[in-house]
Amino acid sequence: MIPSVPRHAIGIVQGRLLPPVGGRVQAFPGDGWEGEFALAEELGYTAMELTIEMASFDIHPIRTPDGRATLRRLADDHGVVLAGLCCDTVMEQPLTVTDKAARAKARDMLRILLDCGAETGLPMIELPMLGPNSLKRAPDPKAFADLLDEALDHADEVGIDILVETDLDGRALARFIDLRRHPRLGINYDTGNSTWFGFDPEDEIPHYHRHIRNVHIKDCTRADYSRPLGTGETRFDAIFALLGHTSYGGGFVIQAARQSDDVAAAGAYLDFTRDLVHRYLTAESREGVNA
Repeated sequence: MIPSVPRHAIGIVQGRLLPPVGGRVQAFPGDGWEGEFALAEELGYTAMELTIEMASFDIHPIRTPDGRATLRRLADDHGVVLAGLCCDTVMEQPLTVTDKAARAKARDMLRILLDCGAETGLPMIELPMLGPNSLKRAPDPKAFADLLDEALDHADEVGIDILVETDLDGRALARFIDLRRHPRLGINYDTGNSTWFGFDPEDEIPHYHRHIRNVHIKDCTRADYSRPLGTGETRFDAIFALLGHTSYGGGFVIQAARQSDDVAAAGAYLDFTRDLVHRYLTAESREGVNA
């Protein structure tokens, strides 16, 4: 049975504690990736979300039995739960393309990642439906819907969830999820992306809170896509208050801006997020809100 992420666990995206690769803000860190688990444990993180992109598709440890066994062992040794897999591959090999051959290739890659994720023991894979993979600008919505429905059936067979992170507003995203009514489909809510797109948390979380299964912690402005936590325009207090009010029980994964000392920044980001969880999601804080 695939384990779930402990209630309100705070994790970090793979690679954020190691030097950037190829100038990318987010990427599988390559050589030395095993050492990141010890760094996460030392800082106090209890979860890690893996990440994969086209450059690492053939070398990521999740792609081989030995690599998957090593991931599970490191997670157990360091008390860091494997929270899921962020499939940045779909930003480079979009699922929404009209070309049948390209869509078939993306579909096959998604099936591989579902199998690898399930065999690793991950509770979910996340699909960023943004940029070239945007749901809002999908040229053939029906073709993507058919692809997703097929993927959801396979996800059900292997026992893993599919979470989408989108550029749709609150009502549109709620309709998209509700239309499928599939127990394996959920939402990855990204705090910074919502700011970037100009969405208000009050117009999002109340509409689809029951589908949120993971939360990315990021700060943005309408001009700067990523800022250190607490320096942008993201309304963290409003977001966490709404999550507390709707009894959110999932985890949080920090995906915040990189800095010159990423390890020190990650420690500060953990403290920032812990404080929000304590103020809005503990039993005592909810009692204060409801009093």
